[in-house]
Amino acid sequence: MNEGEIVDEAAVTEAIVRLREEVDVRRVDVRLGIASPRVIVRQVEMPLMTPDELASALEFQAGELIPIPVDEAVIDFAILGTEADDDGQEIMKVLLAAAQRASVSRLVAAVEAAGLPVAAVDLSPLALVRALARPLTDEHVGAEGIVSFGGGVTAIAVHEAGVPRFVRVLGTAGRELTEAIAAELSIPPESAEAVKRQLVTGAGDELVERARAAIERPLALLLDEVRSSVDYYRNQPGAARLMRVVVTGGGSQLPGLPERLATLVGVPVEVAHPRDTLRIGDIRFPESEYPRLDPYLPAAVGLALGGAGVGTVVDLLPRQSRSRAQESRSRVLAGAAIGAAALLGVLAVPTVVARQQVDDKRGDLAAVERETQALQREIADLASAQQLQAQISALEAGLGGLLATDVSWVGLMEDVARTMPDGVWLTSFQGQVTLAAPAAPSSSRSAAGEDADEDGGSTRRAATAAVTPAFSGTVSFEGGALDYPSVAEWLERLGDPEAFPAFDGLWVSNASQAETDGRTTVEFSSSGSLTEAARSDRIEQFGEQEER
Repeated sequence: MNEGEIVDEAAVTEAIVRLREEVDVRRVDVRLGIASPRVIVRQVEMPLMTPDELASALEFQAGELIPIPVDEAVIDFAILGTEADDDGQEIMKVLLAAAQRASVSRLVAAVEAAGLPVAAVDLSPLALVRALARPLTDEHVGAEGIVSFGGGVTAIAVHEAGVPRFVRVLGTAGRELTEAIAAELSIPPESAEAVKRQLVTGAGDELVERARAAIERPLALLLDEVRSSVDYYRNQPGAARLMRVVVTGGGSQLPGLPERLATLVGVPVEVAHPRDTLRIGDIRFPESEYPRLDPYLPAAVGLALGGAGVGTVVDLLPRQSRSRAQESRSRVLAGAAIGAAALLGVLAVPTVVARQQVDDKRGDLAAVERETQALQREIADLASAQQLQAQISALEAGLGGLLATDVSWVGLMEDVARTMPDGVWLTSFQGQVTLAAPAAPSSSRSAAGEDADEDGGSTRRAATAAVTPAFSGTVSFEGGALDYPSVAEWLERLGDPEAFPAFDGLWVSNASQAETDGRTTVEFSSSGSLTEAARSDRIEQFGEQEER
């Protein structure tokens, strides 16, 4: 692993296989937690809408919200709550999470290759909040920070009463400390890791003291990065006052770390005690070992709580992986049915075996329930897509109606200039299109639209054509001419429907002589109506684009 992401899939798979053999983990669905600097977690504000509408809106806006190409990302969100904005409008606070699809797929593939089906891919910082969030007293209402000093990454989360408000993952962690010890003592990384663990016990000899001096600079840099992240949260508009910080993870056991961090952030820093709020079942360790496990419990416990729907949960499992998981559960269910048919022949097996079979059936039932929930989510996604399609159809219909009454005024005036006589000039022009009420669709047109849909054509174009507004408009000109015969020629040319079909009923309402620069000219006013010939061809172009 490097900075929370898999570098060698085979090595990770081998480690998980060895773990299953050592603790006898049967084949059950598992939840994975990811923490990487390349995982994007942001809080965004959205207008009040349904979850399905929100999913569609975020999908369209993802390109603006995350620095990952949408087709290379896996995205999920969680609604944190609602509140009123400055204008009194209710808005939604949404936690948006995104990761590189390739990175998540490598993680899932390594775990599944070890024989464990993946049910979900959660965020480790959110899991820490679920496991460690504690209520603050009434007189100390505010935010709580959680920092997990791991081997490859340092995860930071700030929450308010269990609701995450800020998440950041640093690529600096315990590995940098181990490398500093290895360089100082000229020993392999494995040996340096063992020496670093001796720092926790406080056993001091010359080697340990040299190691303690070697980690001083990288540890100071790491703590300063944590302080910068905490300050970033504090500087956000509307951020609640930070009341305390809780530290966990293997690195949190280094002597003096909580005190040093408290000095930097200016609030109390405590070591996490997850067993204060948890009842530990049989995890195959003696109770005397529990204190040693405290730094490593929160992430796993938080992931399990996410599977129970506790707290803020996101799932970055790629869709194709979800489909494989569903197929795998179907095969398991079919095998269970065959096993149930043969159960009558083995009633004499020991009670312990029967109990194991009951546990397996319960696991199968839970898998079916999860599959049903996944299908319901897919149905909701399809319903959202249908709503979006209806919106697109309405927009296209409206656009088609507008284009149906569109006039290319520039082209029209170019035609006027080419057609009018040389002895006439224009001083002003006005033109407008009047939008009449759409014509009601006829029964024959509706039927045509239905037939087109059945044959694979576009019902939307039929509907658009059925409500095309009636086309009407007017034009008026102010101009001058050398003499009255030139005005008559203007009227003859522009008023001829064969020569200029865009105008109808063009006439000269007023004409009078005027003196211009010592020369007698004629000033005139002319007006008329627009015909269908004045309509632009953009509606046809729009139809061709629809077909493509």
